[in-house]
Amino acid sequence: MLDLRFALGGLLFCLLAGWPMQAQLIYFNTSSAILSSNTLDSVATNGIGKTTLLTATGIDFNKLNRCTALAVDGLNGKLFLIDGAANSLWSVNLDGSGLALVKSELASFPTDLALDVLNETIYYTTSSTIQSDNTVRRMDYTGNNQAILFTGTGAAGNGVFRCTAIAVDVSHARLFVADAGAQTIWSLSLNGTSLTPLATATTAVPTGLALDVANQQVYFTLGSTVQNANLIQRVSYSGSGRVTLFTAAGSVQRCTALDLDVPHSAIYLSDAGANTLWRIPLAGGSATPVLSGLNATAKKVRWFSGPTTRPSPGFTSMKRSGTDVILNATNVFAGGAYYVLTSTNLTTPLSQWLAVFTNVLGASGSFTFTATNALASKLPRQFYILRVQ
Repeated sequence: MLDLRFALGGLLFCLLAGWPMQAQLIYFNTSSAILSSNTLDSVATNGIGKTTLLTATGIDFNKLNRCTALAVDGLNGKLFLIDGAANSLWSVNLDGSGLALVKSELASFPTDLALDVLNETIYYTTSSTIQSDNTVRRMDYTGNNQAILFTGTGAAGNGVFRCTAIAVDVSHARLFVADAGAQTIWSLSLNGTSLTPLATATTAVPTGLALDVANQQVYFTLGSTVQNANLIQRVSYSGSGRVTLFTAAGSVQRCTALDLDVPHSAIYLSDAGANTLWRIPLAGGSATPVLSGLNATAKKVRWFSGPTTRPSPGFTSMKRSGTDVILNATNVFAGGAYYVLTSTNLTTPLSQWLAVFTNVLGASGSFTFTATNALASKLPRQFYILRVQ
């Protein structure tokens, strides 16, 4: 890990860059009643180099039965995978090695997961025809410290019927849940309170969620057996500005799940009808096939931007503006997330530093951070670390 530091007055800045990872990949999982068609795969965003990283071999071998949902942690070099058939959650390295059970005997049927990679926390949804088993839950990467954050209580209660998919924005302390029963996208706080409906459909059900954190936008898929009712839509965190970006037509049959490549203005879509991955402009437009002929339904698709050789990050400038300090850095990589951590004690373990800001790097790979009032005379010495995912 590369550690570059700048000192100014009582401030110390560190830019941490992680170890080399794969470049511009799409990870996806396929799910099927045929055991051998449950796989974890990757492919480059140009459709080249499709690789099967892991295949389920069932209870007698690797214990994996059904590849239901997938999430990527580039910061720690891990993939997390839900097995809905066995009610279990697994982790695996980015190359498919090191399969390890995180937690078995999950409640009800786990449907989707999202990660807080900085705090190594897993958020996941469970769904069932039993109303009280529709929940949003949380645990840490070790499978411990489990908590039920939210329970859907249906028409007689909070209006949430089925917890189908989930997305998390830690920087704005928000959870987003797709509800296939109420055909609604909901917003909640990270602790499961402040339930707010953002968008409701009438002719299709929400199947997947993805977030543009910087612009506070929720992108979601709507799925239906009627082709032209399969949509990609976008709505703001406040529920305003809802717009349809894409309607299935031609070879695109089902809008199953999606992920965003905001720096390169692209949406990646999994199509359970055509068993195909597609690329669509972020602002909407025509679909271009990335990979077709999948052996089973692609349940989730996750874009990942880590380069094979991470360029050396560096500071381009650092200046004082009154009591503020403005830091500019570059030579990281587009689409990577960065986290600003702070502490008053340099010897404090990194896991205990406070996260004060996070965002996603734009296409240039450059960013600016302002430490407000960092040089105020009566404040204690403050240390900052900029961690790049």
